[in-house]
Order: sequence, then structure tokens, then C-alpha cells
Amino acid sequence: MAVSLPGAVKRPIEITRQRVGVRDYAPAQAIGRRVVALTLIAIVGVLCLPPVYYVIDAALSHRADGVRQMLHDPTLGSTLRTTFELAIGSVVLSMVMGTLLAWGAMGLTGRRRWLGFIPLAPLVMPVLAAISGYVYLFNPVIGYGNQLLRSIMFWSHSQNGPLNVNTVPFIVIVTGVLLTSFVYLFVRTALSQLDQGVYDAAAASGASPSRAFFKVVLPLLRPALVYSALTGLVLALGQYTIPLFFGLQQNIQVLGTQIYNSSSSIPPNYPLAAAFGLPIILAGLIFIALQMILLRDQGRYASSGSKGADRSLKKSGWISQGALIVYGVFAVAGPILSVAIVAFQPYWQGHINVSQFTLANFRAVFDNPQLTGAIKNSILYALTATALVVPLGFFCAKVIYRRTQQKVISTVVEVLVAIPLGIPAAIFGVGFLLAFLQGPLNLYGQGSGLVVVYTVITLPFITRVILIGMLNLGSNLVDAGATCGAPLWRRTLSLELPMLRSAIASAAAICLVLSSYEFSASLLIRSTHTQVMGTVLYDQFVNGSNPNVAVMALLMCAITTIGVLLALALGRSPSTKDG
Repeated sequence: MAVSLPGAVKRPIEITRQRVGVRDYAPAQAIGRRVVALTLIAIVGVLCLPPVYYVIDAALSHRADGVRQMLHDPTLGSTLRTTFELAIGSVVLSMVMGTLLAWGAMGLTGRRRWLGFIPLAPLVMPVLAAISGYVYLFNPVIGYGNQLLRSIMFWSHSQNGPLNVNTVPFIVIVTGVLLTSFVYLFVRTALSQLDQGVYDAAAASGASPSRAFFKVVLPLLRPALVYSALTGLVLALGQYTIPLFFGLQQNIQVLGTQIYNSSSSIPPNYPLAAAFGLPIILAGLIFIALQMILLRDQGRYASSGSKGADRSLKKSGWISQGALIVYGVFAVAGPILSVAIVAFQPYWQGHINVSQFTLANFRAVFDNPQLTGAIKNSILYALTATALVVPLGFFCAKVIYRRTQQKVISTVVEVLVAIPLGIPAAIFGVGFLLAFLQGPLNLYGQGSGLVVVYTVITLPFITRVILIGMLNLGSNLVDAGATCGAPLWRRTLSLELPMLRSAIASAAAICLVLSSYEFSASLLIRSTHTQVMGTVLYDQFVNGSNPNVAVMALLMCAITTIGVLLALALGRSPSTKDG
């Protein structure tokens, strides 16, 4: 013991010296972090708050003229009824389907594991491509799916149907099917972290699989279910892409389509458009508050242990596998196949004639300067938005991650970043029109306006992806760099960024995908010089140019596929060799 004493004394002295050195740097570093955080709050606040403020101001200004116009609108009652039918019906459908599909996918083993990726496909498939496919599948007269159903089932004597895309029930079904992938993602992630022992204990107690699911599994999934249900409800309330396409012939109106109709009329009626957006903004703010309250203490829903990530809770039966395949056919394969058929035919017709397949439609699109310009704009705006939002999302994630050191600032940043997630893109489109049509920053009709919108809309997703990477990484190595006296900028460049390469690459790919097929806000703030793929697709759809619509939809799918491949390639960690 006496021999080891000098060494035991020497080491604490060295550590003490190191700690003194770190303490000497601490005040300067704390000031630097506070300055960066306050600058970040100013930037994010300028991006996220003005659109919401100007929408509220436009609706309530001039003695609430916009609200009075809305209340005197004879279609208000039917619009609200259809909006809530769409929101509630699609959320219930997506919650049931997403939860059951996730539960069934957890039991997939061996070669059947690939079936578990099917419900995730709609997340990367452009919504406009899916919508176009459903139009070609279930047009009541010449839809390919309806013709197939009439040929094999008891509707053979009917000339219409049995399904009709131009109805509210079908709008609810399609919205619910597309939201299912969102619910599936969160529930599947929660199930993968569920302890196998909890389920085994219920089974050992004599509970049937269904009883164990409802009494044990569902309560533990409450955070994932609450988050996905609230988010899906806000997205469905602000939904207007699907009603705009499917409800065009029958004049089906929801709050989102009323916002578009009012803001695109001649002259634009922005106070009325803002008034129609007030209920959605209120729902979004309630969503943000409920999310922070209900998901604040998630430890009470955690199960002890981590075996759920390595072992399946149960073996998947043929019913679960069949349900996954049916969902894939209806949500992905059917729409894409019908779009491809229309793209290769001279015109959309009621039957499929392979001998008439041609590339003339593709040549017509690439020979049209307006359409090729829209493709170039989509790619350019998406790349520019990615270059801006990824660094911004990194610093937002860093501030939120350091919550224990600057709790108030972190909370403010987290709330600001969550605003675009709780407010639909259509509201932000109107808000940006109102915010940037005034003063020196007139961004209307300019590509920079679309870039700013894409930056705001994708910021919550980018921040969350990078934040998850930081949580998985931990702070030990960065703290070790601080202990050695490395300044903040050097630790960020030398330690954090290289180790977060996978998360940053995935975030960049997600931003490229989301920006390249964003439609809701683009339709409101576009001009003849800033058309993007989604807006020209809608114009071609309204004009009845179905082959051009199909070609543009396939091109959008190709771009998003490239984005996913980039995520898989750039997000892959470099392999390390042993030794």
C-alpha cells in the first residue's frame, strides 16, 4: 500500500489541474453557447413565427372582416362537417391499420422480414404519384381497378363503380391509408423496444394473445399512439391535396381547399383564406401543447429490459403476412402500376394495350420547356433548402440536446421547431404570402421564397433525425475533448460532425425527398417562373393531360428513390477492420 501511494496522489493532482483548466475556459464557453443559442432563436423565430402571426392578423384585422366573411359563407357548415369527417375517419382508420400491421410485422422471421418494410414505402412515395394512381385505378367508369372488380365479382352488369374516387368516403380511405405508414413507423419503433418478458409474463398467466395485446401491449404503446394520433389529426385537418384532386368534379370542400380557393381567386381574398386557417392553427397549437404535456414523462410507460429489440413478441401468421401484402398492393403497387400504364400509352383509355406502349409521352415532357424547367426548379430548390436546413437543424438539435445546461433556451428552441410540425403547409403558404408581400423582403414569385418555405417545413424532421443521432452518440467523447482544452468549434468539427455523419447524411436525404415533392405550400406561393414538379402536375391534371401527369408522377418517384438511395449510401457508417 505504501508503494502505490505516490502514484495514487499524483493522479488526482493531474486531474485537478485538468479540471482547473476546463473551469478557466468555462465562462467564455458558456457565453459563446448563449450567444449562439440566442442567435439561433432569432433565426428560427423569424422563419416560423411571422407566417402564423400574419395569418391570425389577416383574419382578425379590420374588425375581423375575414372571420365575418367565413361565418356568412353558405358552405361553411358542409365544409366543417366534411373536414371533421375526413380528419376523424382517416385517423381512426390509420391508427387501427398502423397498429395491427406493426404488431403483425414484429413476428416476421427469416425470409419474410422484408414484408415489414412495405408499410414504410408511402413515406418516400410522392403523394401526388399515389393520388394520380388512385384516379387511374378507381375512376368510376374507366378505372383499371374498377374494371377488374366488375369482371371478377357480382358488379359485372354495372357500367360504373363499384368504387368512386370522387366521394368523401374514398377521400377518407386514401388519407387513412397514407397516414397508416406514419402510425406504423412510430408503433413499430415502440414495439421493437418492448421487453419480451412483459408479454411472456402475460402469456404465462393464462392470457390469450388478444387479451395480452389489449391489456399489456397497448398501454405500453401509449406515447407512440398519442403522438401519432395527434400528429395525424392535425395533418388530416389541414389536408387539401387529396380533396383538391378527388373532390374537383363533385366540388367537395374542406378547410384546406377553401384556403386555396380564397387565396388563388382574382383578386385574392387573403383575410378569408386566413380565417379558414384559424381552426387549423388552433388545432396545431393544441397539438403542440398536448404533445409536450402527454409525452413529458415517458418513463412510466417503459418496460424493464431491452430484449424486445432482439426477439419477436410472437410469430407472424399468414393473416398478418397477407394483410401486409394487401396493404402494399393497395397503397403502393396498384397506384404506381396504373401510373406507369398511363405514362406508356398514347392516352388514358379503359383497357390496357401493350402493343401501343410508347415513349412519346416522355419525349413530349422533356421537349416542353415549362415541364423541364419545373423539374430543374424542384431539384435546385431542394438542394438549396438542404444546404440551409441541415446546418440549422444541427444547431437546433445541439441546443435541445444540452437541455440540462440551458433549460429555458432549449425549451424555446424546441417549441419554435415544433411549430411547422403542428401547422399544416397550406397555412404556412398563406402566412408566407402575407409576411413577405410586405416590406423590403418581397419573396413572392421568386425561388428564394420556395426555398424558405421548404426550409421551415423540413426543419422539424431534420432536427429530430440529428437529435436522435446525438442521443445515441452520447457526450463522453465530446466532454473528453473539452477536458483536454479543445475549443467548442474544434470539438464540433473534429468530433461531433464526423461521428454524426450517418445522421447528417440521412437528414440531408430526407430533406431532399420532402422538398422535391412538396405540393401544399408550393401551389400557394408559386408563380409562372417558379413552377415545380408538383404544381405543373396539378395544372396538367386540371387540363386533362393525363399522359403528362403520369410521366411527371413517375419522375417524382424516381427523384425520391434517388434520395432514399442516397440515405442508404451516405448514411452507412464506414466499415472497420478488426485489429
